[in-house]
Amino acid sequence: MMRNSSNHLSILIVDDETEACRNLKNLLLTFVDPCLHIDMAHNTQEAGQLIDSLRPDAVFLDIDMPGENAFSFLERIPIPDFEIVFVTAYDEYAIRAFRLNAIDYLLKPVNIQELTDAVKKLRERVSYKQLPDKNRQQYSELAKQATPGARQHQIILKDKNRWEVVDFRDILYVEAQTSYSRIYFLKRGAAEHIMMSHSIATYEELLPAALFYRIHKSYLVNCLHLKQIEIADAPMVVIHESFRLPIGRRRYTGFRSFLQMNSFADE
Repeated sequence: MMRNSSNHLSILIVDDETEACRNLKNLLLTFVDPCLHIDMAHNTQEAGQLIDSLRPDAVFLDIDMPGENAFSFLERIPIPDFEIVFVTAYDEYAIRAFRLNAIDYLLKPVNIQELTDAVKKLRERVSYKQLPDKNRQQYSELAKQATPGARQHQIILKDKNRWEVVDFRDILYVEAQTSYSRIYFLKRGAAEHIMMSHSIATYEELLPAALFYRIHKSYLVNCLHLKQIEIADAPMVVIHESFRLPIGRRRYTGFRSFLQMNSFADE
């Protein structure tokens, strides 16, 4: 089956509770877009079959389901050719969800505005989506990291043209761009950047607090790459080779204390 255009999105709702599926479908069609094409599955086996046959643009996925949870299910899909929106009653999975580059994480009962925003993000991604055909093992390994007890040290970064798997230690800094973020990172020794559809607050919670510090409302820096602190008219940091970023005046003292209390030697 051919995938729908971004104006007529195809969505698969996966939830073991039939009523929850129906309610979410009704919310989407009534309050978001009556032209959405929506199918439903009530377990991961059924979901896998429908994904293969329907090739949906997005899967709205409950997490805690009997038999197999969402993370184990995603681990079985080498490179998912669909976007993910988690819909769950539990908030403790949010960071694992964003590590898989989910579009959104909605808590039940679903808020209409948040649901509308999630579909808006979905449209933006689908309108220019070009999923690279490379490295199936990378996604499988990252999905394993999203399961409880795993030591997480990488993040998936994906935009319209590429798919990057980046070690936390190779991230230079995160820059706030309203509700989005631009992430600067090292790739084969060179600095690159990529725009992501999550706020800087999300990455502040997601990235390890032993390495990253929010020096400014707009900047979250990896202290491994700190080269210098400049104190002139206003305090600045130099990250990597030449990135000069401001330090918020109210954050300066806390930042210096953080640097003094923590070691950034290789583990």
